[in-house]
Amino acid sequence: MQRPVCGEAGRHPMSPFATSVTLISLWGQAPAASGCGLTAKPGVVSIQMCKSAGKSGDRRMREVGALSEAMDLAWGSHFGTYEFRPPAALTWSPGMLKIYGLSRQPETIDAFKAMIHPDDRGRVDAEGVEFIRSGLDVYSHTFRILRPDGTVRVVLDRGTVEREAGDGSMVFRGANVDVTDEVHLNYSVERQLRVSEERYRKLFNAIDDGFCIVEVDLDALGGRSDYRVIEANPAFYAQTGFPPAILGSWLRAAAPGLEEHWFETYARVARTRQPVRFESESNHLGRWFDVYAFPLDHPEESQVAILFSDISSRKAQEEQAQLLLGEINHRSKNMLGVIQAIARNTMTGDGGEFVTRFGERVAALAATNDLLVRNGWKPVVLEDLIRSQLDAFTAKTSGQFLISGPEVKLSPAASKALGMALHELATNAAKYGALSVAGGQVSIGWALEPGKDGETFRLEWRESGGPTVNAPQRRGFGWTVTKRMVESTT
Repeated sequence: MQRPVCGEAGRHPMSPFATSVTLISLWGQAPAASGCGLTAKPGVVSIQMCKSAGKSGDRRMREVGALSEAMDLAWGSHFGTYEFRPPAALTWSPGMLKIYGLSRQPETIDAFKAMIHPDDRGRVDAEGVEFIRSGLDVYSHTFRILRPDGTVRVVLDRGTVEREAGDGSMVFRGANVDVTDEVHLNYSVERQLRVSEERYRKLFNAIDDGFCIVEVDLDALGGRSDYRVIEANPAFYAQTGFPPAILGSWLRAAAPGLEEHWFETYARVARTRQPVRFESESNHLGRWFDVYAFPLDHPEESQVAILFSDISSRKAQEEQAQLLLGEINHRSKNMLGVIQAIARNTMTGDGGEFVTRFGERVAALAATNDLLVRNGWKPVVLEDLIRSQLDAFTAKTSGQFLISGPEVKLSPAASKALGMALHELATNAAKYGALSVAGGQVSIGWALEPGKDGETFRLEWRESGGPTVNAPQRRGFGWTVTKRMVESTT
């Protein structure tokens, strides 16, 4: 709210100093020197005193006194005026007394200086000396004062000096405004901004996710968009592999192999002002990224903020999981096919025998499967496979097996087929052959024999000490499995 004051008022205690025209503007530029008046509002105060050569000294003193009184009324304890005629003549308005917490004005300029805060006193003295030396007419500075009750206030001091050409004397006329609240408010706001900036910077540098701000050129050379990184956190460089030198460089020139979809996406965000979340791969960088891009507040700057994380490991795990599921599906189908074949070929004789034989064959298949799982579905050692299939028989036929041969590894497919063949051979030996009598013995040997087309794997199952056997009249499941085993390993 503005309070204009103009006109003549009664004599004011300040009137003795008001003997010349002066102009004071406390905040900003001084007003034009025409007319007379006062305008006061929070943050803006201007005093304009009438400039007329025809007025008497008393008239001028009354005008200045009226203006000073009006200022005191408008600003209360926040505003005061003064006159100082060096070396000792000092005159204060009531407003000055309120600002400094005094009941009467200081008797000397040194008494006034003693009220300036010790930390500011030297600076104020130096500024005064420099002002006098400069020959300027208007001065302004801010300093702290120490009231008698110990409180500290901040004062804005602004005024003019009248220099007498004859004797070199000077008259200082000015005003003080208590700006403590404004300074504290500004300090509080600045401090909050500083704290907020520090927090942002700590978070900016500490987060594991990459973050950058890019400037988008929507009309780059050739009609294509381009962008450059203008701010980035440490994780940006770690997750993209870009060097710090990339900062500020246009990406089409700095990273010519970067895919087109990155430029198109960020240009769309800058143009439409709509955020976007997506996952995408960069073959140029050799990585997958989960990206959230959003526009910043000023459309004319075409800036986009990008928060992202390197999800290459997750994508590799997902791909591996898909491959594993596919492999499990494939192996499950194969396993079901084998079980179905076992069931079909076992379905002879009475039901009791079927259950027994089927269970034994599935157990043999499971033993081979367990061995493959323990070995990570990698090629297995042949001797381990043989022993896994003979475990079911060794408890009853201790010492009846002789196993010998070099180390040979078989593929998972060959292992399953050979495992079933060994089970069938051992079952037949236990029923009809060498393992059916106490003195019988089974020798299992193998070798890698050189040939024209490379090495040939040869495995021999030889029984001795058993009963005489006749050639079978038909080919059963054992024959079928053995034949498939041979076919799968050739």
